[in-house]
Amino acid sequence: MANRSTTARVNRRDGELTVSQHETDSPIIPVAQMERLHQFKPEAVDWVISQTQIEAEHRRAEDKRVNTYIFVERTLGQVFAFLIGMSGVVGGAYVAIHEQPWAGATIASLALTGLAVVFLTGRRRE
Repeated sequence: MANRSTTARVNRRDGELTVSQHETDSPIIPVAQMERLHQFKPEAVDWVISQTQIEAEHRRAEDKRVNTYIFVERTLGQVFAFLIGMSGVVGGAYVAIHEQPWAGATIASLALTGLAVVFLTGRRRE
């Protein structure tokens, strides 16, 4: 879990001001902060806990939605890559059957080579 704390202090003749900020990716609020909140405003503790629960539920729903979209995007990418490859091979075969075997082989080879290049360069970026 990533935790980050920032503190700023200003000292003057008439007093001192301290501002502290704590960031974490944990859904659980640190106990020390909850105790200070309880001392300051006891009824706010229940509100903070309920808001934390609502935010955690929203985060889980958002993660599920993003994962679903990623799955759909990758599945559609594979389906369309298959269709592009097959259309290149079928187009090359059609041209080859109609007495142009070199042109047909070139068309089919370029379609498959193009897909291979896109696949390999996409893997390299990840």
